Amino acid sequence: MTQRIRIYQQGTPAVLHHETFDLESPAREQVVIRHEAIGVNFVDTMFRDGTFKVPLPFSMGVEAAGIVEAVGSRAQDLKVGDRVGYFFAFGAYADRRVIDASALIKLPDDISSEQAAGLLSKGLTAWALVKQVHQVRAGETVVVHGASGGVGSLLVHWAKSLGATVIATVGSADKSRIVEGWGLNHVLRSDEPDLAARIKAVNGGVGVDVVYDLVGRQTLDASISALREGGDLIHVGNASGGVAADAELLAARGIRYVQPSTPQYVNTQNQNRAASELFERFRAGALGHLELSRYPMEEAAMAHKAIAARKHTGSIVLIPQVS
Repeated sequence: MTQRIRIYQQGTPAVLHHETFDLESPAREQVVIRHEAIGVNFVDTMFRDGTFKVPLPFSMGVEAAGIVEAVGSRAQDLKVGDRVGYFFAFGAYADRRVIDASALIKLPDDISSEQAAGLLSKGLTAWALVKQVHQVRAGETVVVHGASGGVGSLLVHWAKSLGATVIATVGSADKSRIVEGWGLNHVLRSDEPDLAARIKAVNGGVGVDVVYDLVGRQTLDASISALREGGDLIHVGNASGGVAADAELLAARGIRYVQPSTPQYVNTQNQNRAASELFERFRAGALGHLELSRYPMEEAAMAHKAIAARKHTGSIVLIPQVS
């Protein structure tokens, strides 16, 4: 029997329900994948806890990687045995699934399924942020709040590799010690007072060019204050809770405010090109070491608790049992 994790109501991690089900046959433009690794993302917790309303029951997860086991009659670009991954298709928390072939990205031989599941969604988000939402250029000063997380860690490395001066903020002394080891220009604690003043102080007393805010409520005011006139505020996530920006203040200072989502910038037309560039930067070492925390698939609730506690660094993957 195939296994999956669904929710029948939204709430705490306890609502994650592990169950068995009968897997349907793929339609003409679909394939069956056996997952080897499943990515866990902050957005998963938002679908689970009710931040985003979803039709119930709801099959959890948006990202995974594995091996093609069956192919529909019109999925001609794929064959049984191909290694593939994907970054935004609901129903990833399962050991096997049916999925549209158009959602899939073929994996190079040197990228493992665990690496792909920990890298695709977060890495393609980072690609969109530094290449599309705001094109980071050499000489710019970039702030990343939440730098120790999956997206944040890739983002700071990518921006630095493009020649930007990077100011990273983290929420604890333990995370600070980890991030300081990445060779960044500046690492600050976001839980200490006067964050905006400290950012400007390490930037020669002037505002920065762009802030990528993955934290939300705790840091958004400091993000606005730390920006130069006409800078870019890229509000990517709300790890500390959602908050609304002051639209009048942003307009008065000419600050461009963007709340992007990855599918806005990465789609079936450009996902292979974006993934190819992501893998190239990863191979070159420009994205740093990919740190993975692994949980058995049936312990997805523990993975969600780790995200809520903001105690992990890098990416979390679920590993299905071999069946």
